[in-house]
Amino acid sequence: MKSSSSVWASLRSFWQARSRSVRVLLVCAPVVLAAGMYSLSRSGQSAPQAIQKRLYGEEIGRNGLRYKHGAHIYNPETGKILVDSISWLHISCGDTIAILAKNHRRAYINLNTAELLTPLEYDKAWEFACDRGIMSRHDSLFIFRRDGSRVHAPGLTAHNQYEYLYYENRLALQTDYDRVGLLDTAGNWVLQPVYQKIETNYGHRLYNTRLGDECIVYNYELTPILRGAYKAIEVDWSEGLIATEHNGIQRLFDYEGKLVYKVIYKRIETLEYTHKDKNGDDVTEQTECYVYVDYNNKRGLMDKHYHVLTPPLFHDIEAQTKHVFFASFGEYSNRFGTLIDDHGKALR
Repeated sequence: MKSSSSVWASLRSFWQARSRSVRVLLVCAPVVLAAGMYSLSRSGQSAPQAIQKRLYGEEIGRNGLRYKHGAHIYNPETGKILVDSISWLHISCGDTIAILAKNHRRAYINLNTAELLTPLEYDKAWEFACDRGIMSRHDSLFIFRRDGSRVHAPGLTAHNQYEYLYYENRLALQTDYDRVGLLDTAGNWVLQPVYQKIETNYGHRLYNTRLGDECIVYNYELTPILRGAYKAIEVDWSEGLIATEHNGIQRLFDYEGKLVYKVIYKRIETLEYTHKDKNGDDVTEQTECYVYVDYNNKRGLMDKHYHVLTPPLFHDIEAQTKHVFFASFGEYSNRFGTLIDDHGKALR
């Protein structure tokens, strides 16, 4: 076995026999190798951080795409921008189709793929409801399916209507000649556009309409349940249908159109007047009439036996004497009225 001194002598001879360049390489190689290993370890640690830096904006759709508000949609896996120069994006809760606004135009966009479902050429757009979306261009309306295809319904006009949303597969649509109809999702009129109004009552699944001088209430199967030459019909949220005659008398029907009460009142109030007694003091007494208040807060006069003397035409009724009353029409400071007696007759 060689001694330590002989080993060192052999190493010294080997080192001196090498050229200068080889000696430099032998010295630097371990340093370069260590630096390389350190660099690899650092890059391995920073790789998740680099991916994390790309995850900005709001996640949209179901495939992990992201939207930077007022800027673009991009794929965080590839870093590729899919749609740029976005003005805004309207996303309905839980939906994968959104409204894209860009360069003052609108289109529908698939949030899973960032592909435009329609051309970017419309002026206004409304979110999808009942698998139908509606957009307008130059006062014309267009109905779209969820794949971007258009429903064949030519000649639809945007006119005096704030929103265009289907409900239960029907849309109450106002036309350009100031009439309203009911449109289905295939673009067909299920109620022709000849009505002055169509109000949808979602809670009781009713359509409250007016056609000429007639009020008609339809159920969702479009069967008339109440119709007549009423001044108005209102759907009360809890009690039923309130039908108002042209003389102001109101009747209550249930939600299937069956008469419940022939005449209804909201409340009945006593009528008092003030006069001087023999000592000159003010004395307040009740008249022999009552005031009844209807569903619309209009007032009428009834006698002490609760027989109606006047229709509910008045904003207020005040007793001037025991037998004379001032019935006012106006609601504000410039109100005016007339005098009536305790039989409901106008005084001249």
